[in-house]
Amino acid sequence: MKKILIILLITAAAGSVSAEVTVGAQIDMAIVPYQFIKDDAAAAQNEINGQTLFMYMPEREETIMGAGIGRYASGQGPRARLDMKANHEDIIGMRARIQVRTDGIGIEDFLYAYWNPLPGFRINAGRFFDDSLRGKINDLDERMNSYTVRMYDADNIFSRFRTHRNGGQAGFMMSYGLKLNESSELFAGALLYDLMPFTSSPAPGVIFDARPEYVTNDVNSYHNIQGAVAYTVKDQFQVRAQYLGAKPQVSINRITDETVLLPATYDFTVFSITAPRIEAAFALFTIPGLTIDIGGKIPLPFRDWDRLKSNIFEKENESMLTDLLYRIYKYNYIWQAPYQASIGVKYEHELFGIGAMVGAKFGGSVKGNKTEMHFPFEINAHIWPSFNLGFATIVLNFGYEYIGATLDEEGKIVQEGQLRPLDGGSRIGAGISLQKNIFPNCLIKGGVAFKYGGIVNGIQEKTVVTIPLFLDWSF
Repeated sequence: MKKILIILLITAAAGSVSAEVTVGAQIDMAIVPYQFIKDDAAAAQNEINGQTLFMYMPEREETIMGAGIGRYASGQGPRARLDMKANHEDIIGMRARIQVRTDGIGIEDFLYAYWNPLPGFRINAGRFFDDSLRGKINDLDERMNSYTVRMYDADNIFSRFRTHRNGGQAGFMMSYGLKLNESSELFAGALLYDLMPFTSSPAPGVIFDARPEYVTNDVNSYHNIQGAVAYTVKDQFQVRAQYLGAKPQVSINRITDETVLLPATYDFTVFSITAPRIEAAFALFTIPGLTIDIGGKIPLPFRDWDRLKSNIFEKENESMLTDLLYRIYKYNYIWQAPYQASIGVKYEHELFGIGAMVGAKFGGSVKGNKTEMHFPFEINAHIWPSFNLGFATIVLNFGYEYIGATLDEEGKIVQEGQLRPLDGGSRIGAGISLQKNIFPNCLIKGGVAFKYGGIVNGIQEKTVVTIPLFLDWSF
């Protein structure tokens, strides 16, 4: 980003003080965020309707053409950023990034002040990312795999310091980097995120009268603490570990069948677990150009949790979802979010580069006095080689995701023999893109991506072809 540098000199009776103010602007847009979606499930429903069965259901489109979702193929239209920084001798300073989109204006990622009272010691307050210890492997073309094939970024190996992880918009961080000698450094940092008053519900007074549990406050902010340590030897290796706190929560969403109509409504429930966890990672970079980064995440089990607004308890007919049902969900089980292990490899050369990441989730479960359910084993593999052709750079993307079966206490597939057994499935995606700097600070990228529509847990997923054309222009 080209920066306009303004040096302000302020003369005071006590002496002279200098401040540095940096203003930068950036425009990026998905010029042609175009997708072609083939919905085989809609075709199956329309065939049933064509047989004059259950004609009260409207016909669904079997193919959809239009803008998609997500970066590079997003349909977000033009997006402009104004990035402003100011500091006094890098002792105190601030940063704000404002984003302007077709759907509104708002703060994007950064709105914070910092203070460096001592060498190596730093205090941040506000909304921000800090990537001091983040994973080293990150694919900037992850969306080129198209649609729902999940391509993880560097956080998959080791999570960054982030103030707005679960909807919170502000936090407070202290960090200290101690240089032991010319080649080694010790780092320690702690972050408290999701803090008021920057995180609040609209019209909190009105909402509190009706639903006090909906109003965000700092009473339970001690849950949201992140602490990390790292030891780094330059050009050799880095070892890091952290605790990432979170208030234990379970999101329970009910999925209702809309594809194949039966005399009785059919549905099933999906659980999403948020739990505090311990993370550890080891990065090796002894060979020039080569980085190997390995990480693991251990969520902590819990019993008690609070209902969320997204849970079925707030959506369904309350006569069907009594307090007894809520107590059964909440108290009678031990919840264990899946463990996670990942490895990333990246090699960079003047003419050729390659990156790859493989991640696995396993060991998740819900256990009660008499029943239990084991979450599926999942594995995600992603590789992205790139080639410098001189006039441009070409990037290939391949992704594969496997989801195993969800099992009960007897090792049987949950809902086996029913319309939608939780027997897992797989997803596959591929993409190719060409990128080029057409003039200084202006990158244009175009490509095509494909995601195969397989069957996952009895649900026919959509086949998607994406044709994104992306422009990033800084000035």
